Amino acid sequence: MQIFNYQGKDDHGRTVTGKVEAATDQQAANLLKNRGLFIISIKEAKNIPYLSLLSKRSGVSGQELANFTRYLSTMLSTGLPLSDAFINLQQQSSPAFAEIIASMGRDVASGQSLSEVMKKYPKVFNNLYVSLVRAGEASGGIDKVLGRLADTLDRNEDFKGKVKGAMVYPAIVVTAMAGIGTLMITMVIPKISDVYKEFGAELPLPTKILIAISDFLTHYTILAAIVIIGIVFAVRQFKKTPAGDFFFSNLGFRLPVFGPLNQEVTFALLCRTLGAMVAAGISILEALKITADSLGNNVYRQGLLQAASEVEKGYPLSMSLKNNPIYPNIISQMVGIGEETGTIDKSLENLAVFFEGGAERKVKVLTTSMEPILILIMGAGVGGLAIAVLMPMFNLVNVIK
Repeated sequence: MQIFNYQGKDDHGRTVTGKVEAATDQQAANLLKNRGLFIISIKEAKNIPYLSLLSKRSGVSGQELANFTRYLSTMLSTGLPLSDAFINLQQQSSPAFAEIIASMGRDVASGQSLSEVMKKYPKVFNNLYVSLVRAGEASGGIDKVLGRLADTLDRNEDFKGKVKGAMVYPAIVVTAMAGIGTLMITMVIPKISDVYKEFGAELPLPTKILIAISDFLTHYTILAAIVIIGIVFAVRQFKKTPAGDFFFSNLGFRLPVFGPLNQEVTFALLCRTLGAMVAAGISILEALKITADSLGNNVYRQGLLQAASEVEKGYPLSMSLKNNPIYPNIISQMVGIGEETGTIDKSLENLAVFFEGGAERKVKVLTTSMEPILILIMGAGVGGLAIAVLMPMFNLVNVIK
C-alpha cells in the first residue's frame, strides 16, 4: 500500500486536501470519488527517509491504547456507527495513532471486520487484544468486551506506574553515583596521580588500583567503549537463544528482593489476562496459548503451554497447574474452585487482585528499605574514594619534608 496526497472539491465546492492509502493512484482516485470528491490532483507522497524512520519507531503508549479502548467501547454502546467512532477517536489521538485510526476507518468502511483490521497493526494491538475483539464480534457484545478490556488495560497501566514510580529514586541515586565516580576517575584522579608521581611517593594498594583504572579509561577510552559494547551485544545475543532466555528468566526470579516481586507481577499479569479471555467466551485451551504468548518470561510461558497440552488431553486446568512446581498452590486451588462452580473467570480475577496486592506491598517495602541501603552504598563508595586519595597524602608530607 502507498500513501497519496490529494486535492479536490466536495459537494459544496470547498477545496479539500489530505492523504489516502491505496495500492495505485487509480485505486486512490476511486476511493476519493466514492467519498463524493471531485479530484483536482493526486500524487504519490514522497517519504523523507529520516522522517519515515521516526514514523516506524513512533509507538502508541499503553495509556493511550487504554483510553482508545474505553472511548470506543462507550461510543459503540450508544449505538454510534463504527466509522463515525473512528472519526471522533482520530481527533482525540496523537498524530501517530491518529494515522493508524484513519487507516483502520478506511478498512472498516470497505467491509472488513474490526478484528481483521486490528490484526494488521500487531505493534499496537497484540494477539490478546485481537482475540478478545474477535470474541466480542462473535457474541454480539463487542462494546462490553471492549469495556472489560479497557478495565484490564487501565489496571495494568496503574500497576506498572506504581512499580516504575518506586524505581525512580534508586535509579536517580545510582545514576548520580556512576556520574560522580566517572568524573573522579577520569578528571580528578589523573591530576592527583601526576602529583604523586612527581614527588615519588609510595602509593598504597587502593590508590594503585584506582590510578590503574583511571589510566586505562583515560588512555584507552575507545577500547573500553568497544569492550562494553561487545559485552552488551554478547549478552543480548545469548538472551535470544533458548538457553539464554531460560537463564535470564530464571535469574529474574532468583534475585534477592527483586525475585519475589517479579513473581508477583508475573502471576498478576497471567491471571488477569487469562481471566479476561475466559470472561469473553474464549475457550480455555485457546486462552492458555494466547496468554502464554503475552508473557515475557520463558519459564512461565512454557509452563502455560504445557498446561494447555494437558488440558487438550482432557485434564482439568487446576490439576495441570498443581503438578507444575513453578505455580503456587493458591492458583491451582482457586482455579479448581472456579472449575467446580463455573466461575473460573471470577477466580482468576480475584487471584490477579491478590497478587497485585502482594506486589504493591513488596514495592512499598523495597522503597522503604532501598533508601538506607543506597546511603550505605554511597557512603562506602565515597569512603573508598576518599581513602584511596587521602592515604598517599600522609606519605607525601613526609616526602616533602
